[in-house]
Amino acid sequence: MRELLSRRTFLRGAAAAMVLGLMGCASAAPQEEASQQSLETAQTDGADQGEQESQDSQSQEDDTTQQEESTMQISVTVNDVPFTATIEDTVTGQALLERLPLTLSMDELHGNEKYCYTGEPFGGECYVPDTIEAGDLLVFGSDCLVLFYETFANGGWSYARVGKIDDLAGLAEACGTGAATVTFEFGVR
Repeated sequence: MRELLSRRTFLRGAAAAMVLGLMGCASAAPQEEASQQSLETAQTDGADQGEQESQDSQSQEDDTTQQEESTMQISVTVNDVPFTATIEDTVTGQALLERLPLTLSMDELHGNEKYCYTGEPFGGECYVPDTIEAGDLLVFGSDCLVLFYETFANGGWSYARVGKIDDLAGLAEACGTGAATVTFEFGVR
């Protein structure tokens, strides 16, 4: 009988140990699963972060490429003196590009600009710049292309932006005091 009691006690103890062991394993399993999930989440988050950084980097490259693609250099010859201009990728800029090559006799106005009414609207959004800078290519009204060769404070006039002469050295001298022959064409000299 004692043997039977000892055996029962042993079995109960063993059973209790197994239950505790199972409980320990059972409680460890969620910890291991949680740890595994945390590791997988961290890896996924790391991958997502790396992917996001890659996308951000690609987005910045796309923005740079878009900025590069959003302007175009052309040749502008003023009274036989060559210049380059950067034309913006706007409705107004594109309207000028669609007309190239274009040679205009541009009249003098106010000792700071050459202008020509082309008879064809350029379109685009107008704005009122505080200052008009030498080299600005703008459209006044709907069809008046203007090349400014002097910088001055704007008197509230509204313009649509086309682009800008890149290097201003000699621009005012090339424009002179009277009408000027100005040719806009593709390519850079």
